[in-house]
Amino acid sequence: MGTAKLRERTQLRLSVLPPASPPPFMYQEHPFGALPSWPPGSPDPVIDSLTELERVGVLGHGADGTVYKVRHRRTGAELVVKSLRVRDDGGAALREADVHLRVAAAAPDHPHVVRLHGVFPGNPAACSDQQLLRLVLEYVPGGSLGDVLRQCGRLQEDAIAGVARHVLCGLRHLHRLGIVHGDVKPSNLLVGRHGEVKIADFGASRHVPSAGGAQRAAGAEGTCAYMSPERLDPEGFGAASPSGATDLSSDVWSLGVVLLECHMGRFPLVAVGERPEWAALVVTVCFGSAPEVPVTASSEFRGFVRRCLEKDWRRRATVDELLGHPFVAGVPPCCATTTTNEWLTNFDDELMTVERKEHT
Repeated sequence: MGTAKLRERTQLRLSVLPPASPPPFMYQEHPFGALPSWPPGSPDPVIDSLTELERVGVLGHGADGTVYKVRHRRTGAELVVKSLRVRDDGGAALREADVHLRVAAAAPDHPHVVRLHGVFPGNPAACSDQQLLRLVLEYVPGGSLGDVLRQCGRLQEDAIAGVARHVLCGLRHLHRLGIVHGDVKPSNLLVGRHGEVKIADFGASRHVPSAGGAQRAAGAEGTCAYMSPERLDPEGFGAASPSGATDLSSDVWSLGVVLLECHMGRFPLVAVGERPEWAALVVTVCFGSAPEVPVTASSEFRGFVRRCLEKDWRRRATVDELLGHPFVAGVPPCCATTTTNEWLTNFDDELMTVERKEHT
């Protein structure tokens, strides 16, 4: 059935609106000023003060802050400072810091989650600082998977399998802690020098205390292009009541979209040239047929992606089930195949060219 007919058929049913701004996050476990300045067990360098860091350049801007590349003066280590604006008694900035601290307390140096080195609330005595929260994070030199795709186009399946396994390992760590990432997409997956992939950016993440009940903020957070059917239309897909299992499953859908994008070399859920806007995505994802996997793909890849993109979250594979799937089961701990090294080498060359231009 064509898109036009789907729109006509669902015109009366389509009552899902774009996400509203979520209410303030009520942070109760730590007072804002009492956040620890570094996570327990944090590896060197331990940052005691932001004065230990020298700003090198700006890596990016967002709606709520700026990301800087910095250098630790004593050790020369390259790091990242994410400077977040604090809104509404903490809001998203404080929630992001809380998630980072929970992750770091459990495993301060997990190979597939970006490492936290410090959390620094603004100084209430300084008017210019009191609305900022700084997170000191690991610097991952290869850029994001989104950068790789823009430079290299579609990836070979052995490289995609490596990406899939690394992201699944990171998600397994988060999910065992009861943390939903909430925004798995290429720009939030960072690539290291040896092909390792690390999950970054907990701006849309949240802690679900138990599988039986989660405190979900009103409205949806994250990037709508990678949202699962139950996030786009909770009532229509049996997710109107908060559920930790439902929320965790949404990360698996997002991963499936990312991997399909890696294989096709473009965003896969809309037609070529069409923008992945809210209304079009709701029609396609919620009321259309299941996303199609190219017939040119291997049977293992097709089976893996289909298990990620089950529209009914109750039938969708879990992270642990996917880690046992034949598509990723044989991938070594570090993505070290010849094909992967080739696309990383090409991307590193381009990255060095961009960095030279920034410093001239």
